[in-house]
Amino acid sequence: MSFMIPQETIEQVAAANDIVEVIESRIGPLKRAGANRVGLCPFHREKSPSFSVSPSRQYFHCFGCGVGGTVLKFVQLHENIEFPAAVRRLAERANITIVEEQFGRPEERGLGELRRRLLALHGQAAAWFHRNLMKTPAAEHARAYLKARGLTGEVAARWQIGYAPESWDTCLNWSGENGFRKEEVIKSGLVKLADEPDPSVELTDQFLRKSRVRDRFRDRLMFPICNESGEVIAFSGRVLTPDAKAAKYVNSPETLLFTKGKVLFGLHMAKAALLEAGFAIVCEGQIDLITAYEAGIKNVTAPQGTAFTDQQARILKRHVEEVVLCFDSDAAGQKAAERSLATLLEANVTVRVATMPAGEDPDSLIRQRGVEAFAERIGAAQDFFDFQIERLGGQFDLTSPRGKT
Repeated sequence: MSFMIPQETIEQVAAANDIVEVIESRIGPLKRAGANRVGLCPFHREKSPSFSVSPSRQYFHCFGCGVGGTVLKFVQLHENIEFPAAVRRLAERANITIVEEQFGRPEERGLGELRRRLLALHGQAAAWFHRNLMKTPAAEHARAYLKARGLTGEVAARWQIGYAPESWDTCLNWSGENGFRKEEVIKSGLVKLADEPDPSVELTDQFLRKSRVRDRFRDRLMFPICNESGEVIAFSGRVLTPDAKAAKYVNSPETLLFTKGKVLFGLHMAKAALLEAGFAIVCEGQIDLITAYEAGIKNVTAPQGTAFTDQQARILKRHVEEVVLCFDSDAAGQKAAERSLATLLEANVTVRVATMPAGEDPDSLIRQRGVEAFAERIGAAQDFFDFQIERLGGQFDLTSPRGKT
């Protein structure tokens, strides 16, 4: 790491956050039991309360699964984040400013500072895109699109959905006006080089400052992609014109913040629901996921592509033991489910596959037939082996030796 939080700051943050208040804000009210508070453990499934919190000691312990610790440990475990991120989260809650100490080699310190700048840029950009969507006349067709998909202004605000203007330099100009250097904006992926550089050219800051660039996202509905801590690290832009020749989705390139195969969309929102349900529903796209979540089925997430990577499978394994794949009913969706099976099984995750009615996806099914119809499909999801046999049985003649092979 390039930065370290001083020990006295960590102690100040812990002292400023009452453990009972923090825990109740995340899992609901605890019952009094003498001097302590008790409730159902948020870290494993149980019917009888074995989770105890001591206000006097500012300590929690579960007699069922054995986890325990301070308020910082609770936030770290509950939100599945690193310790420094838990300190920052609680410092923000207590309105404490953290001044981190730099250490390590100069190049490491430089990367740490760049990461902080890129996080700030992405956070402010998400807010700017959202303001564009909600308030600018140019985004009227984007608001109409969301309305047609049944997504209200409140839903757009909760997911910070935004709109990228149809322009070559609006985002670049906005970034500069808000104090971000051109080379930082290029490294964020929000803009891209107008001319492909010679492979032998070193992409130094000096070279980037002199390069011609253009906005990467133009006239698109913007979905922020967050890490597990809820920080915006990338974007996915959806085309709004049905007959557009451009790609349906344009995603941020891989950056210092974002590696496509290591991030699951919506995980920061769904973590508590995943633990409660005991399994994850994996959708194909952002709108499918948001529609299901807003309809009350919150144990949903989505890969940043059409198939799982090893890293994404391991991330899910930390939260659940079972996954229900819920991809579109078309051939591409079925193929994506098949490609994901091996990866998830290698991570020792139980896999079932939920099939959608012909021509439907989770979003359209919920909007047209109700969330009950979707829940029914999830409940009837097949074991992966039965799914494969049924799928292959429709492609091959199982009465012939060759078909059986």
